[in-house]
Amino acid sequence: MRLICLILANHKTSTSGKGMPLGNLTSQFFANVYLAELDNFVKHVLKAKYYIRYVDDFVILHRSKEQLADWQVKINLFLSEKLKIELHQDKTKIIPLRNGVPLVGFRIFHICRLLKKSNLRKMQKRLSGFRVKFTRGEVTKEHILLSVAGWGGYARMGNTYRLQMKVRKEAEEILEKCKPEKS
Repeated sequence: MRLICLILANHKTSTSGKGMPLGNLTSQFFANVYLAELDNFVKHVLKAKYYIRYVDDFVILHRSKEQLADWQVKINLFLSEKLKIELHQDKTKIIPLRNGVPLVGFRIFHICRLLKKSNLRKMQKRLSGFRVKFTRGEVTKEHILLSVAGWGGYARMGNTYRLQMKVRKEAEEILEKCKPEKS
């Protein structure tokens, strides 16, 4: 318990007592333990047939928009009263399945998974930074290759083959054309 308190005490947010340290393995653990009650509520009380949760993101599918709106109110009430948390106002939406379901950095459709544009922009920005930093000798070839490989492993979960090849090619161009400055 002391270790948990220490980890949480070291996490600073703009609103005291809100949020969890992202990137820390404890975040996934805490979310799964804490939100197990939500899982039980949605599955056994609301009896939602199509429910999936990954850490703090969840999706419920249903044919009726009215049913989803009713469940949203009930989930908000449950979270507020039982867990003392609330749904994120900007991220909680009832949308048609044809628009794709945003989940874990992808827009998921019934026939494919596409990388969210914001995630692609982050990788493009990272590559631009690598171009400058590699020229200055501030980043190594190995660092760039590991970063691109890590992103590729993530992107591979979607229908992104051409995109992966484009990113890989750009990284190779950085390594070939931008020779590090000599100190």
